[in-house]
Amino acid sequence: MADPLLRLSGVRKRFQGVEALGDIDLSVAEGTIHGIVGPNGAGKTTLLNVVSGYVLPDSGRVELAGRDITRLTPQARVPLGVVRTFQNIRLYGGLSVLENILIGQHSRAHTGLLSLLPFRTASDRRLREEAREALDMFELTPYRRRRAAELPYGLQKQLEMARALAARPKVLLLDEPAAGMTADGRAALVPRVRELRDHGISVVIVEHDMDVIAKVCDHVTVLNFGRKLIEGVPDEVLASDEVRTAYLGT
Repeated sequence: MADPLLRLSGVRKRFQGVEALGDIDLSVAEGTIHGIVGPNGAGKTTLLNVVSGYVLPDSGRVELAGRDITRLTPQARVPLGVVRTFQNIRLYGGLSVLENILIGQHSRAHTGLLSLLPFRTASDRRLREEAREALDMFELTPYRRRRAAELPYGLQKQLEMARALAARPKVLLLDEPAAGMTADGRAALVPRVRELRDHGISVVIVEHDMDVIAKVCDHVTVLNFGRKLIEGVPDEVLASDEVRTAYLGT
């Protein structure tokens, strides 16, 4: 792959002697949806933590558009375009749905968190309009004044993705976005993630639901015991004997 937007080279990470990631090379092309799958304990979330800066690798390199971001903090990566959601939802439950999205924009607001106040500057008013567009995209407009903690779980997951979108990411990292959703919610997730890609956002998605992965991803990487097992297009990868053995032990 020539000039990927996101590249990991030789990334290693150990926790108390246990290899969580071993010599991982990974390239994510601009404008694609890249799935990361594998059994429990395969290293999927650790990989997202390394890309987003919450965990520093023991060795190796993380690059965004050719820039070395390996040692940058998560806060420093957000303005560069690396934004993530979490498997365990991290919303501001006491704030409204709209306010949560506005907080997602704080790194872009000239007035910082003061942008939560209405009509501060022309720039902040534009950001507020973008926040409303994110509400519409994730069908959250009817709930915009509700406290985030009052939303059903599935809507909270949608709000977390909408808040991430508000940061204008170049690479959006989704950690099990379908977890805990109903069948209808999982079905609705697929076109939403594709719409993110259509907006020019590259997506890296960790997900256990193989149906979601098969329908949404352009490329899939399978991890097993912290190492890359196989990668390629979803139909071929998910049907491979290597993946069947990793998941089922047969």
